[in-house]
Amino acid sequence: MTKLLILGANGQIAKLVVPMLAHTDTQIIRTSLHARPDQGIQALDAVDEAALVAALKDVDIVYANIGAEGRQKAAANSVVNAMHSAGVRRLIWIATIGVHDELPAPTRDLWANLLGTTDNENTYMGDQAAAVARIMSSALDYTIIRPNELFDENIMQAVSVQTGPDEQIIGGPITRTSVAEFITQIIQHPDTYVAESVAVSSR
Repeated sequence: MTKLLILGANGQIAKLVVPMLAHTDTQIIRTSLHARPDQGIQALDAVDEAALVAALKDVDIVYANIGAEGRQKAAANSVVNAMHSAGVRRLIWIATIGVHDELPAPTRDLWANLLGTTDNENTYMGDQAAAVARIMSSALDYTIIRPNELFDENIMQAVSVQTGPDEQIIGGPITRTSVAEFITQIIQHPDTYVAESVAVSSR
């Protein structure tokens, strides 16, 4: 049995992943900054390193879908340190597309106006990029997943996967359902996409 710790279980994608794993040999511990006892979600702050170490007991895989604006770098540092301390190696981390400056120039300029630039950690994009850099410099068996623009239709799309962080993004917006399925497949096959930053888009 695989023991999975979800950080950010209140997130929309994480809520789709859980039922996809329902009939697999996976024990799921769902956590978020705010507890939801009615949904089986425990309170756990991803920047609380000591609490993370305790939560990681006997865990095989950490799936972090935190989305904590302004705290991504701090959360990444805490998660990396806690996983090293607890002896847990496998991490799946959801990030924002564009953290490697891999968007086409017109889109990159538009997003820079909205989200900031990767070289400024005081902006959303810069904080995301710093978090990804911290994870990629760790000794963990990480997979960074960078979904293209997301939308909510409950449809499964054919997915374009790009494993080169510097590859300019091709493909289009992608449903959260499709991203959740991609994450689910990695959880079930944890030897895939190790030490890679992966962009996922619709074909």
